[in-house]
Amino acid sequence: MKKLIAILSVFFFQTYLVGQVLFPCTQTLQNPYGFCTHVTRKGWDYEIRDHEMDILQETGVGWFRSDLDFATAFKRTPSDFSPEVFDNVLKSADERELQLLGILTWLDKYPWDDPKYMEYIDTLAFHFNGRIRYWEFLNEVNLIKEVGNLPEKYVRSLRLVYERLKDSSPQNQVVLSGLAEMQNNFYEELCKQKAQDYYDVMNFHSYCSPEDLIPCLEKIARLMEHYDFRKPVWLTECGMSTSVDVDTSEGFYTDFLPAALRRLGIYEQQITVGYLQDRASGYRTLNDVQVATYLRPKARHVVSVDFARLRGLSPSRVPVLIATTDEYFPLDYFPLLVEYVKKGGTIVLAQGLPFYYNSSLPSKTWFELHVLRTKLYPILHMSLLKNRYDPITKESLGDIPPFIDRCADADFEYEFPINANHPGRYLSDEALHSGDSLISLISAGTERIKGTVAGIYKLNSDMSGNIVFQTRMYGHPIPDKEEEQARRVARIYLLAFAYGIDRVFWYNFRSRELNLNEREDCFGVIHADFTDKLSMRAYRTLVRFCPDGSTRPTLRHNDNIFRVQWVTPDRHVVRAIWSPYQNMSYSYKISPKAIVYDHLGQEVRHADNKLMLSDAVLYIVE
Repeated sequence: MKKLIAILSVFFFQTYLVGQVLFPCTQTLQNPYGFCTHVTRKGWDYEIRDHEMDILQETGVGWFRSDLDFATAFKRTPSDFSPEVFDNVLKSADERELQLLGILTWLDKYPWDDPKYMEYIDTLAFHFNGRIRYWEFLNEVNLIKEVGNLPEKYVRSLRLVYERLKDSSPQNQVVLSGLAEMQNNFYEELCKQKAQDYYDVMNFHSYCSPEDLIPCLEKIARLMEHYDFRKPVWLTECGMSTSVDVDTSEGFYTDFLPAALRRLGIYEQQITVGYLQDRASGYRTLNDVQVATYLRPKARHVVSVDFARLRGLSPSRVPVLIATTDEYFPLDYFPLLVEYVKKGGTIVLAQGLPFYYNSSLPSKTWFELHVLRTKLYPILHMSLLKNRYDPITKESLGDIPPFIDRCADADFEYEFPINANHPGRYLSDEALHSGDSLISLISAGTERIKGTVAGIYKLNSDMSGNIVFQTRMYGHPIPDKEEEQARRVARIYLLAFAYGIDRVFWYNFRSRELNLNEREDCFGVIHADFTDKLSMRAYRTLVRFCPDGSTRPTLRHNDNIFRVQWVTPDRHVVRAIWSPYQNMSYSYKISPKAIVYDHLGQEVRHADNKLMLSDAVLYIVE
């Protein structure tokens, strides 16, 4: 009877108090914080492991994740074993009561191609029995290329690894390979192969915006339900790089756009520039930091426009509107944009092939993405370049053309790089009506065939507005990456905890910063010299207000305002609140005893129960 009551109490807690809990998890947070760090690799963090682990311990972090590189411990065979590096790491960890999630790798051959692979596993399991309890079998296996029947091969090896580790010690826990994102069908293929019979913890990675976690987790839960099993879930990599962009597109707003508008007789310093930002749908072109950096220094006035205001928006009051900064747009609102252009408004399409996808929310772009391609273009008299073949050589105009040219009378310096990271996309004048024109400001192509990659559709037919565009891919500028990284920390962890994730690892702890332009060198929350980034301050603040032993956070999500609540071990009630898609003034009843802090732990003044919400978490502590 006691066991039944305990089961029912857990069910009640998860179903009624934590409505978002999707997976088996603890009612209170139990050692939930982790970092990825390369302390098991010589020349990376191994030599400074004690310093790193001291900081982890002081911060309240109980876990670290690192590779058990076979090349570090084995020479050529399973019997040629030198565990000194791993032993030293575990000694340092034991002294600080830190636990290791070890990532199993391979030596020379993939596990499924190596008949001796299980001997390596036996050697590791025997030597580290009781010292390593959680073993992750391969990192991001779904990114391995050129391996046929990969899910089947992985599951076959997973089963053998699982059996060997369990035979060595029933206490060993097998963690699925951290799957890189969840937008493809790889995890479902693993479920079809019964992978769930051979691991204890499901595991995935996400580097997108924090709110994108929600559809990831919902997808995992749907697959578990469909294949009739439930497993705990860990998020063993998440984060954001603060590398300095070599090819930044901020010049599109500060240089190219003003020049394009001047050709239309529009001067930003004399007008109001609008940008679409709709909290209800979550659609947002620019955030407030980007607006302050790129628009306000140029325009007389800048206003946010939601879809309710777009209906009937007067071009005389808002002559220019930033309409897209990506390739998706909610199809339901496209007619409102067309009507605005028809009445004489100028829209700005700032990146990629606009309207290529229909999506209801930014967080749904990978999971409920409907491909429209360019079928909406004729409505706006736009067209993709169709004839991309050289009439003489018969070669196609590819993603990386031989040349890129600014127009002869260009009065801007903006560079439009086309390379492997920013492939070329070309628009044309093939759908223009009588009276319309295409002003090509930047073109790309070959000697005999070219297309426009940035320019203006000047409409003077049944439409009287204009379309300023660039087709550059993956060029969305972030003015301050360190601040953006810091704003993501609490949102990722709190959302993950609320949905039933027991353990979250940030990737990674220390930035090597050997090359500030290299993405992989700049993911850490501390700099190479061990000084804090803003994200480390945000991390410390999160652990301070949501320490180990707190009740599992509960989430309320309404009108794209997120509210999370928990109770700390010393019985403080803490609430976190944020608005990821739009800054706003929000009425919130605050207890006289409560203190409000920002995401960096600084006290926030407030009056009349009004809070200014943004995508940076506010903590209300009482």
